[in-house]
Amino acid sequence: MKKILLFAAVSLLGLAASGPAQAQEADTLWTEQLKEAIILTEATPRNAPFAVSRISESDLREFSGGVKELPYLFSHTPGVISWGDNGLGTGTTYLRIRGSGDSRINVTLDGVPLNSPEDQCVFWANMNSYASFLGGVKIQRGVGSSSNGDGAFGGTVALSTRTPSTEREVRADVAYGSYNTVKGGLTLSSGLLGGRWMLEGSYHHSYTDGFVHGTSGNSGSWMASLTFLAAPGWVIRYRNIGNYEHTGQAWNGVETGGDERFSTYAQLYAAGLGQYNGLCESRYQNDKGQWAFKPFPQITTDNFVQDHNLLSATWDINSRWKTSATLHYTWGSGYYDNFVPNKSVSKFGLEPVVDADGALVKKSDFVRKKGLTQHTAGLLLNANRRSEKLDLFFGLSAQHFLGDHYGYLTYIGNEALRNAYAPDGADYRYYFSDAAKTDLSAYAKASWKLGAGFSLFGDLQYRYVHYRIEDIADRHYHFFNPKGGVEWHLGAHSAFASFAMSNREPERNNFTDNGSYGPPKPERLLDYELGYGYGGRILSASATFYYMDYKDQFIRTGELSDIGEALTTNIEKSMRTGMELSASVKPLGWLDLEADGAFSLNRLYDFDEFVDNWEGDPVRIHYDRSTIAFSPAIVAGGGFRLHYEGAALRWRTAYVSRQYMDNSACDDRSLPAFSTTDIDLSYTLKPRACAIREARFSLNAGNIFDSHHACGGWTYSAVSASIGYTPDHRYIEAGFVPSAGITLLASVSLTF
Repeated sequence: MKKILLFAAVSLLGLAASGPAQAQEADTLWTEQLKEAIILTEATPRNAPFAVSRISESDLREFSGGVKELPYLFSHTPGVISWGDNGLGTGTTYLRIRGSGDSRINVTLDGVPLNSPEDQCVFWANMNSYASFLGGVKIQRGVGSSSNGDGAFGGTVALSTRTPSTEREVRADVAYGSYNTVKGGLTLSSGLLGGRWMLEGSYHHSYTDGFVHGTSGNSGSWMASLTFLAAPGWVIRYRNIGNYEHTGQAWNGVETGGDERFSTYAQLYAAGLGQYNGLCESRYQNDKGQWAFKPFPQITTDNFVQDHNLLSATWDINSRWKTSATLHYTWGSGYYDNFVPNKSVSKFGLEPVVDADGALVKKSDFVRKKGLTQHTAGLLLNANRRSEKLDLFFGLSAQHFLGDHYGYLTYIGNEALRNAYAPDGADYRYYFSDAAKTDLSAYAKASWKLGAGFSLFGDLQYRYVHYRIEDIADRHYHFFNPKGGVEWHLGAHSAFASFAMSNREPERNNFTDNGSYGPPKPERLLDYELGYGYGGRILSASATFYYMDYKDQFIRTGELSDIGEALTTNIEKSMRTGMELSASVKPLGWLDLEADGAFSLNRLYDFDEFVDNWEGDPVRIHYDRSTIAFSPAIVAGGGFRLHYEGAALRWRTAYVSRQYMDNSACDDRSLPAFSTTDIDLSYTLKPRACAIREARFSLNAGNIFDSHHACGGWTYSAVSASIGYTPDHRYIEAGFVPSAGITLLASVSLTF
């Protein structure tokens, strides 16, 4: 916060010194060099033969006026779905590309990996309002071109910061909407100072009560950027990008509690349980038979601060060769705490004790606090050579990670246990673990124009990973990831065919929650793609066909550890195959039409499911073939945009087919298909004789047909022959991650 205030003061002084009526002229040469400096970090040759969707700066700027996290914008592209714990799209949100979750999606910011080195996820709650300072997003579906960081098993999301503006600008954003959701932000740009320097900054803060009980929270983010145009061809940039969040959690979703009356979220909502959160309250029926809620002594909160530092330099050596170097360091620290009622002492590694009455105490109420501190530092080196016929790209990446994990019991309900483990009232530390990970990679890419519209592409990457978890694992991995393909262009037509291999190391929980399974093995993916595109003045369309062949993919088996954690293991063979379509039509100057759809089969083979058995060992059920969990066969969307002068209306409807919550392809343990429709109304003014250069007013109406559905969830099932639960009629519990009904959000954006 202090950094942002200092930056704002310096910027405003610079604006005042420049004079309000004499803005410096933008230097076209500098602007082009800045664009090249940012694009270079993506390290992707022209005409790379992969399925790619791009999100423009104007779309990002429009989206930044709202409150939802970035995955909700990405879901406007083929095969992408998003959802969030609190039902509003803020805070803890998730992303899937082609059915693959966050830990299988490679995410970079100006080429710097953002995935957590251990669990390989990106936590979008820690990227609140990033759209306000991004200049573009490139989403590669499938393996795609080599990127820095973890291997892509579903897709790659490359975020690029906005090109620094050579003109002065101040932008203020405010928004307010349903469930007391409020957001405010300020973005500043100094323009070109002294012909060499540019300062930019952004600060945003948001708050919401949340749709689901107990999910109120605050989030904030900042960005400060200093750019130095050292000489023609030389650009040096420093960016400090950070965030904080203090949010209530609902990772269990809205739970059924094993009640057979509730097999879908719609049934829970109709019964008055649509906002129930078992992490912060218990439920009961009052004298009138209505559901009521009793809050726990403490709600579950997540608290995290993260700070990214990027120092980069780019050099245009000559008209053909360009090179860049980026030093980066990220620090993150945080914890979550939650009330855990009547939990077994073995959950926390404690031994039962005898109380004053001579009874053996095996359970108690607890408040646990689990946290971590992370340090990640690295260096990226890129060079490319462009010519009329041949593009060459070379890159080196080195990254080292250190992390500490800890767990404390800050409250022990049972007096005998408290006296035994925390007699002086201090917090009891029930675990501590540190970890280190080194990630080194090198790649070489080439794109060669053959003539007649054909281009060949080749990409070779070597990656070395050393991962150590204290007292659990110490592993070394060597990966070779080749990629290649051919692309063809003729006028408005294009086509491509490609092959790509990706290997990736196990995640932290594959080691820590491994149960009795053997040591986890790395996963491998072979990705075959074929695509066609047409880009005309009125019609644009594309079609992509893919086959993704997995070896040793990690799959949940249904078996639980001795403390109730879901176990995963390598499945030798699984695959995803499908077709992705998109089209946009501009039949009239004031009308835009768009549609996209992804149709897929997602299979695993020779899979053994383990069902919890309350009367003995788990029951094993073998499937020759089944459907991979949370992989809908159809993801589609479409709509239209009406626009005239400064007014615009956008309508978008999205559809997601049935999703199975485990790998048994059973309808009883699934999320029904759903669709949602959002409407955006906006009006933009550009006053002439006013300090305000642009004023934009917008109103978003979300889920206008009030659909009550779940976008994500979990399930648990068990058998018990003596009380009638068999493999074909199991006891079932489930948790549903809901979407709120109709919501409204009004926002205003002013640019000076």
